[in-house]
Amino acid sequence: MRIGIMGGTLDPVHNGHIEVALAAKRLLKLDRVMLLPAGDPPHKAHPTLKRDRLNMARIAAEGAEGLFVSEIEIAREGTTFTVDTLRELTQREPDTLWYYLIGADTLDVLDSWRHFEKVAGMCTFAVIGRADEPADMNRVHALEQQYGARFEVLPFNGPDISSTQIRDWVAKGEDITDLVPPGVADYIRKNLLYLANRSREEICAALQATLKPGRYTHTLGVAETALRLAPRYGVDPARAELAGLLHDCAKYMPIDEMRELVKGAVPDVDGEELETVSVLHAPAGAVWAAREFGVRDPAILSAIRKHTLGDAQMSALDALIYTADFIEPNRAPFPGLEEARSLAETDIFAATRKCAELTNRHLAEQGRQAHPRTLRMLAEL
Repeated sequence: MRIGIMGGTLDPVHNGHIEVALAAKRLLKLDRVMLLPAGDPPHKAHPTLKRDRLNMARIAAEGAEGLFVSEIEIAREGTTFTVDTLRELTQREPDTLWYYLIGADTLDVLDSWRHFEKVAGMCTFAVIGRADEPADMNRVHALEQQYGARFEVLPFNGPDISSTQIRDWVAKGEDITDLVPPGVADYIRKNLLYLANRSREEICAALQATLKPGRYTHTLGVAETALRLAPRYGVDPARAELAGLLHDCAKYMPIDEMRELVKGAVPDVDGEELETVSVLHAPAGAVWAAREFGVRDPAILSAIRKHTLGDAQMSALDALIYTADFIEPNRAPFPGLEEARSLAETDIFAATRKCAELTNRHLAEQGRQAHPRTLRMLAEL
């Protein structure tokens, strides 16, 4: 049996990985190629849960004949080292010839791998270059001579796709459908991957630790409402859910800390906002979502920033979070709430206007006036 190993964080697995794996299978006459997502590798730090990277690898392998997935490194506790993986594989299958797929750039650091001299004795390295970075044959020969390592330099250039690029595109809201195997883009979207520097579970845990129980329940209600309504208005459900989860992330931050956050970071904040704790958490939350949770998508940050006062210019996502904050199912009943909920099912901007009108009416009953930003929104919607 001849089996190739496509290792690495696979964060996420992409079309380049699959193209390289299938090319290696063909050129080396391999029986199969293993996709091997790393557990906790020593050379890279990444926020994506091992479970999610494993699931994406499985989705990718389902659509490519001859590929399969191993969770041997995912299941291992502690730091993942290739020498341990190969030792276990060779013990399990002593008659199998293992081919470890590496990029040409890895040649420079290959002998820094833990117990490389042992690794070199358990596999053959299949080297894949790029058009702008071919394999350094002098380096290959040096490793062969010094460690007895075996190499197959493939006459194939890997495509110009990287996991870093994909993560960056997702964070910016760009389409990655053509860069990843079918199903992987959907998995990324449904699980909020790469929109923040934490998983959905980690975000919820952080919010539960900082918000009061009732506020946390409210937050989940806003996120669930935004997620449910998003497809009706052409809004990405993952972005709607994340904006809903983080809209109150700065709610209980001391007001002096909120002021420090927004000064210089939110140019359109005004004196009234800076003095009003009940609305200052919105611009502060946008800054905190970026700094603490790694959110970079301006559409998500805009929705968080505008969820209390609105604005003259409201996107569908802005309106969705503004309205979901108002109508989420845990709100205690009050006059006009059911009408706003009904409108949200068919016209999100009409619902937003209704919510703003109800807020304006409530403030007037208290002898207060709505913020100019809310009044401008009412004039525009």
